[in-house]
Amino acid sequence: MSGTSESPTGTQSQTRTVVETPVYDCEDANRPPKPPTSEEPVDGRYTYPQRPESLSDESVVLPYIEAYERAFRLNDLYSQYSANLIHASIIIYDTWTYEAPKGAAIARLKYTYGYGYAQGDRQVEADSPTIYASYYIDEAVVHRRVIRGHQEDESKLVPDPTEGGLPVECF
Repeated sequence: MSGTSESPTGTQSQTRTVVETPVYDCEDANRPPKPPTSEEPVDGRYTYPQRPESLSDESVVLPYIEAYERAFRLNDLYSQYSANLIHASIIIYDTWTYEAPKGAAIARLKYTYGYGYAQGDRQVEADSPTIYASYYIDEAVVHRRVIRGHQEDESKLVPDPTEGGLPVECF
């Protein structure tokens, strides 16, 4: 498998008037698993990153959610196509941070992805629509919510990971 990833073209900070901690059950935590070590590319794209020590530093939080979403998406594609996945790439267009409770971070990214897989003797190529993935991170959980399709007003936290998102990792 091969693939490329590109970094954001812009970063924006946003504020909200109401900040809530999401309600979740760690038994519901779920994320696509990494490929077996023997099949994982050596570049580490499929490895979920370690949660940063400080969640108050935007320069640490944004690369963390970019790496997390990249691993999540690539692992999801691998779980669907396994050895038939030929390549996958993710292009991150923008990232945002939002006001969060003390000791937590809320961030969102906008991206698309493309991939190719073998189906019999032919190769199928596919591209995603625009995707917005929002994360709430604190000392106990990584909470994620995603929507597909372009948003006209990108200044709002849509989707809001504190409303209807799912835990993807608990600590």
